[in-house]
Amino acid sequence: MLFKLKIFVLIILLYTSVLYAEYSRKGIIESLREDGYITVLLDSKADRDLYYIATGEKIIGNISSLKQIPDVLGKKRYICRYSLINEEYRQILRPGIEIVVTDADKEIDKRVQKNPYIDTINLKPEIISLIDKRDMMLISEGKFLMGCSDCDEDEFPEHIVFLGDYYIDKYEVSNSDYKKYADIKGLPYPDYWNDQLQGKTGFKSIYFGSLPVIVTYYEAVDYATWAGKRLPSEEEWEKASRPPASGETPGKAFSYSWGSNFREGIANTEEFWTSEKKGENLKKIICDKYGFKSLEKGYIPVDIYEKESLSYYGVAHLDGNALEWTNSWYLPYTGNKKSNKKYGKQYKVIRGGSYYMSRMDARITDRKTGGMPDLYKDRIAGFRCVRNIAASDKK
Repeated sequence: MLFKLKIFVLIILLYTSVLYAEYSRKGIIESLREDGYITVLLDSKADRDLYYIATGEKIIGNISSLKQIPDVLGKKRYICRYSLINEEYRQILRPGIEIVVTDADKEIDKRVQKNPYIDTINLKPEIISLIDKRDMMLISEGKFLMGCSDCDEDEFPEHIVFLGDYYIDKYEVSNSDYKKYADIKGLPYPDYWNDQLQGKTGFKSIYFGSLPVIVTYYEAVDYATWAGKRLPSEEEWEKASRPPASGETPGKAFSYSWGSNFREGIANTEEFWTSEKKGENLKKIICDKYGFKSLEKGYIPVDIYEKESLSYYGVAHLDGNALEWTNSWYLPYTGNKKSNKKYGKQYKVIRGGSYYMSRMDARITDRKTGGMPDLYKDRIAGFRCVRNIAASDKK
């Protein structure tokens, strides 16, 4: 009996391997896009318009309308639409996993359609982005606690949100970062730079170049697009500033990236400038680096911070320095019945605190708005970018 069982298992394995060899192409998910498209890297050229996606021994969906784009890493690269058989499989379809792309007109034996294999992906915790050469931190997929039920009305209700993996800039985009982009694109500089420029060579002060750039919403969008990134949603911004859901208790969630209670001297808010003793260590680091005797109230360099102020994921200046644009419209959270004439698709949400705002405005759940008179003219905030996971991010 045991001998017959072994023979049966062997036949099934041989059947599966022959089927895959004859009718399938091995590949890797390179990236997922928010518009229902996916890019895949295949070992050989695709010659059909519709394929099944299989991982392990389970079909999880299909890809269609394959369009070849420039190859990468010696593999054939395609952009295509994708559809999943079951939404539960979305956690499987992640950049970097290996898949088998099987002809859609060939049926796989139902006997081998067991639970799908979930590939474990180890991602780099920190990367340097390809175009603008900036540090980015991994925000691992999972749930987090968003909002605040006993704060401002627009922060209600506190709720659980799940987000997949993504990377976010460790620092705000600086004046020097933005100048490099503007010079490459031949764009005019922000007006407030006029007194800081030294001919066409750069800024009069290295210090000014290290400060966060302040731009309009669409200026931030255009930079992010050039860099192969995008602006974060307010969910992505808030997740980057908080620990996973398991690290917080509903009703007692974090108010700042380091915890529930404000700590003077580690974030660039209004309190930081009330006396020379506040933030004495951070001010000394800045003065020593740039040769100052003292600091005037204002923005500080994006890459200088107190380690205690970093978020759980290692992101800096989320609680102060410059306000930051998100790509989210100012809308009520689900379950919030309070009316607000500003709700709608007119204003974008701005997050974070600033050197001229109090600690209450620096709370990581606080929502501000930008876009007056419009999103092309309101130069009110800085920004940092995010990008989706790519196959090259695997360890």
